[in-house]
Amino acid sequence: MRSKSITFLFPIDQWRSRLGDYWNLCKPRLLGMVVLSAMMGYYLPGVTSNPTKIFHLVFGTLLIGGGAHVLNQWFEREQDARMRRTCQRPIPTGRVSEEEAVLLGAALSIVGFSYLLAFTGWLTALLGATTHLTYLLLYTPLKQKTVANTWVGAITGALPPLMGWSAATGTLEWGVLPIFAVLYLWQMPHFFAIAWMYQDEYRKGGFRMLSSIDGDGRLTAVHMVLHIALLILASASIFWFEQAGPFFLVVATLLGVGFLMPTLQFWLHRNEQNARKVFFASIIYLPAWCVVLTLDRIFL
Repeated sequence: MRSKSITFLFPIDQWRSRLGDYWNLCKPRLLGMVVLSAMMGYYLPGVTSNPTKIFHLVFGTLLIGGGAHVLNQWFEREQDARMRRTCQRPIPTGRVSEEEAVLLGAALSIVGFSYLLAFTGWLTALLGATTHLTYLLLYTPLKQKTVANTWVGAITGALPPLMGWSAATGTLEWGVLPIFAVLYLWQMPHFFAIAWMYQDEYRKGGFRMLSSIDGDGRLTAVHMVLHIALLILASASIFWFEQAGPFFLVVATLLGVGFLMPTLQFWLHRNEQNARKVFFASIIYLPAWCVVLTLDRIFL
């Protein structure tokens, strides 16, 4: 009788569904990229691997990053409701209430910052807070005001490697600039491709993206090619800063050329199909680049 009573008060399926919605609010795929880039920043200085430090960095980043993503969806709940690609998110559908989302986002953010401060040091916590606040207070509102939001947002997205570096060394040095540049430049063609693929959706949502002022796509194509060319150079600077060897330089350059090819195809034929190829190339490039860098540092 008691077991049935507990099951009635706390239906397992309902809890699973609710936890799934909470997890989706944290944007797990984007959160995974944030953690991956923080890890790369940790390993680049060449310090001895410390599993305890790594755990604290990853866990704290998951918390504060998840909190930022939840609050971002709360801020953009009305815009998300107007777009087909986002209207099924937990807040627009009412599966998670607005108040519940605010509480969840705030709790994750505060606990995440406190955890980083306690276990990774004040500098990593400060960088985590900077990433969090620029994402919410600069990038998020700018999306409805100016096409420059993509450039601003890319700065925010390139900060996690600095968190990893500071967690490993307790300081920030010039050697962190190459990976910061790589993360910054990689985001540009990635988001330009998304904006082109969903340009009508973004207009409905009230977001000002480069594609909204670029009717024939020429400007989008130019920016894609320019940023990938700079990305190849920034990737090579990892070798110049002696953070990786010749193996990395060769393979990373080939990855960059592979990323450039669909972008040139989009330049020649600016349509949704080719924009989608650029997008898929972008999500293949970064994890592959990280794997190559990791292999080079571990074995070579």
